[in-house]
Amino acid sequence: MMNFLLAHRYLFRGKAKHISFISIVSALGIVIGVAAVIVALSIVNGIDGGLMERIMRFKPHLVIEGPENKLRAMQNELLQWDEVDSAYLSLQTQVFAKMGTTIVPLAVKGMEFGANNNRGDLTPYVLAEKNKSGFYAGRSLARRWQLKDEIEFYPLEKKLELLKKPLRGIFSVGLYDVDNYFLITDIEEAKALSTNYQLTLEIKINDPYAVPQVKDKILQYFPVGGFYASTWIETNQALFATLKLEKFAMLLILGLIVLISSFNIFAMLTVKVVEKTKDIGIMKALGFTSRRVTWIFALQGVMIAFIGTGAGMVLGLGICKFLKTYPVVKLPQEVFFTENLPIVIEWKDLAAIAAVAITITVIASIFPARRAGKMEVCEALRYE
Repeated sequence: MMNFLLAHRYLFRGKAKHISFISIVSALGIVIGVAAVIVALSIVNGIDGGLMERIMRFKPHLVIEGPENKLRAMQNELLQWDEVDSAYLSLQTQVFAKMGTTIVPLAVKGMEFGANNNRGDLTPYVLAEKNKSGFYAGRSLARRWQLKDEIEFYPLEKKLELLKKPLRGIFSVGLYDVDNYFLITDIEEAKALSTNYQLTLEIKINDPYAVPQVKDKILQYFPVGGFYASTWIETNQALFATLKLEKFAMLLILGLIVLISSFNIFAMLTVKVVEKTKDIGIMKALGFTSRRVTWIFALQGVMIAFIGTGAGMVLGLGICKFLKTYPVVKLPQEVFFTENLPIVIEWKDLAAIAAVAITITVIASIFPARRAGKMEVCEALRYE
C-alpha cells in the first residue's frame, strides 16, 4: 500500500507542475490509441459479420459438380443425412442482355422452384412479383437499366438469336455481385436457354462451420470419382485472408500508437527519477531496498497503463454506442449490406487491445525504474 501511495504522489504531485502535465499527456496518447482501434475493429467486425451472414444464408455451404444422373442420386441420399439441411440442383449459364444500345453479359442461375413453383430458397429475397415465368432480376440491376416488363438477350450459343423473356420479379439478397449481375429463373427454363451450362448440387449444412467434415464424409461415402466438391470456406479463402489482415493491421496500428506514447512515458519517468533523486537517497537511507525503489517507479508506468487503457476503452465503447444509436455515417447500400454503419464489439478483441497497450506501456516504464533502483545512497544525497 505504501508503494502505491508513493507512486501516486510522485506521478500526480510533482514539484514542477509540468511533470503532472506530461503524465496526463502520456496517458492521453494511450486513451486515443485504444479508443481509435476499438472503433475501427468494431466497424470491421460489423461489416465482416454482415457479409458472412449473407454468404451463408443465400449461397450454398457445399457445391458438388458432376453429371446430372450422379448428382440426382447424391441429392436423394444426402437429404437423408442429419447434417444436411437442404440439397438442390442448380444451373448456371450466361446471356448477353440487350439494354438499349448496350450489350451486358449477365449470369443466369437456374434454381429448383419446386412442383408448385414456390421459388424455393429465393422466396425470402423477392421484393416484387410481376409474372408467373421469366427472369427474376436483382434490384440494383433493374434500377440501373430501368427494366420494366421484359428482358431482351442473346443466349450463350454460336448462332446469335435475340430472344425475349418476361421480367418475373425483383429480388435483393444484399450481395453486390448477385444483385447487379444475376438473373434467376426456374432450372428447367434455364436449361432451355442454351446447351452450354454448368450443373451443380448445392448443399446447405445445419452447422456451416462443420462443412469440411461433411465434405470428407461425402468423399468417403461416394468413393467413385467423376465429381468435384468445394466448400464455402474454400471459395472465400481470399476474403477470410483479407479480414485477418485487416484485424492484424488494426492491432499493429494500436501497437505503434502506444509505442509512440511509451516514449513520452519513458521520458516522463526519467525526469521523475532525476527530480526525486534526493527522495531516492532518503528512502534507501531509511532501509528501502533497490527492488522496492524500482517497484515504486515502475508502478507509476503501470498506473498510466491501466488508467489510459481503461479510459480509452470507455471512450471507444462510448463512441461505438453513439454510432449505433445515432447512425450519422451512411454507406452505399449497393456495395455494403446495409445503409447504416454496422458496429459489432467482440470481447476477445477488447482483451487483445488491452493486453497490447498495457504490455508496451509497462515495458517502457521498466528502464527508468531500474535506473532509480540502482542509484547509490551517497550519490543521491549529494545530488543538487
